[in-house]
Amino acid sequence: MKGAAFDDGYRLDKMVSGLHGIQQVLEGVYKGVTGKSRLSKSDREAYKLIAQDVEHGSLLVTLGALFSGVQQTFPFLPSLSPEDMWEYTKASAAFLYDIYKATHEGTSVSIHQDGENTSVITQGNENTVHIYNGPVFQIGTQIITGLRTLDDTLEEDNVEGIFLGSKFEKDPAIKMSFEEKGLYYPPISVDEEPRTINCDIFDFNKYDRIGKLRVSESQKIPEGNYKFRVVGRQEVEDYILSMTEREVEVYCMVEYENDPLRESRIGTLLIIDVVA
Repeated sequence: MKGAAFDDGYRLDKMVSGLHGIQQVLEGVYKGVTGKSRLSKSDREAYKLIAQDVEHGSLLVTLGALFSGVQQTFPFLPSLSPEDMWEYTKASAAFLYDIYKATHEGTSVSIHQDGENTSVITQGNENTVHIYNGPVFQIGTQIITGLRTLDDTLEEDNVEGIFLGSKFEKDPAIKMSFEEKGLYYPPISVDEEPRTINCDIFDFNKYDRIGKLRVSESQKIPEGNYKFRVVGRQEVEDYILSMTEREVEVYCMVEYENDPLRESRIGTLLIIDVVA
């Protein structure tokens, strides 16, 4: 990690956040190849991450992994040696960088798994196909949280770059810079036309003007609970009072998260007006 936060000692919030993100990434690789959603005590005995050295000038931490007895769930993977795990880490990081960068540039991508390889078709005037070795989609869904933690750690001047690589290799597996902050979050799109929706507002923060509501069936968006943010000029009292009603009518814009790892979904409702 490089930046002013490490020029004179180590800023603990940035140090802890960065190391936590790296741990999430490396443990995510383990979860991706074993098919587990969390690491048990026995898993942590089989797969330990250890900080072996810290150097001054920037936050340079040498990490080691103790690795033994790991059972994977993909029959096409020949082995799970430390070297294999590192190769899967590099391939998965490259896979995520490519699909999120393409999505932010407005390019559609489609992902296909074929045995031990994953192919990504970038759709444009001439469709381009990229092949990645290993279960990079399964690993990618597990390590994306760690990459977002690292992304949150980036800060102008204070944390300008974060790198994860092998000391035996020239290029890092993960290279994140402040200039690309936000890359690993899905791009947002908003409907051009507002919608009128009947709903139940059950949570509201008057300071941040955000909350949660439940949409019943037979509405213009699927039934379910949604986050909302007030973008209109109404007073917060109108929203507080609306929580006393079983159903209110809101006039809103729908904001979508276009995540290449899953189907696009509604992220937030942008409320312009509410009528109790």
